[in-house]
Amino acid sequence: MVLHIFIHIAHAAAEAAAEASASESGGAIGALGLNLKLFIAQLINFAVVLLVLWKWAFKPVTRKLQERTDRIEKAMRDAQSTSKEKEDFGKWKDLEMTRVRSQTAAIMAAAEAQAGKSRREILDQTKQEQAKLVDETRKQIEQEKQKIVQDAKAELADLVTFASEKILREKLDNAKDRELIQETLKSI
Repeated sequence: MVLHIFIHIAHAAAEAAAEASASESGGAIGALGLNLKLFIAQLINFAVVLLVLWKWAFKPVTRKLQERTDRIEKAMRDAQSTSKEKEDFGKWKDLEMTRVRSQTAAIMAAAEAQAGKSRREILDQTKQEQAKLVDETRKQIEQEKQKIVQDAKAELADLVTFASEKILREKLDNAKDRELIQETLKSI
C-alpha cells in the first residue's frame, strides 16, 4: 500500500516536472536555473522517501542498534561483575585454604601427640607386664627349687634312713662300714 502511494507521488512529481519544463518561467529562480515546480516535486519526493525510510528502515535499524548496544552494555556489566566475583572467590579460596592448612597442621600435631602418648602407654604397659612375668617366673623357679630341695632332702633322708638301717643291722667293724657306704653310693 505504501508502495502504491510512493509510486503515485513519484508519478505526480514526474508530471509536475514535465509541466514545469514546458512552461519555464523566467523569474529570479529561473535565472538561477531552477524550476520551482520541479523543485517542489523533488522536495515532496524526498519527503516521501525520507518518511518511508524513517518508518521502515531507520526505526528498525535504530531499534536493533539500541538493542545491540543494550546487550553489549549488559554483557560488559556481567563481565565486570563476573570478574569481581572471580576475584572475590579467589580471595575467599585463599583464605579458606589458609584456614584449612592451619586446621590440618593442628590436627596433625594433635594426632602426633596422641600417638606419642599411646606409644608411651603401650611401652609402660608392656614393661609392667614384662616385670610381672619375670616376677612370676622367678617365683616359679624359686618354688621349683624349693620343691627340688625338699625332694632331695626327702630322698637324702630316705637314703640316710636306709643306710642307717643297714649299718645298724650289720655294724660289726670299720671294713664292713666302708663296704656298706660304697654299696649305698653305688645304688644311689
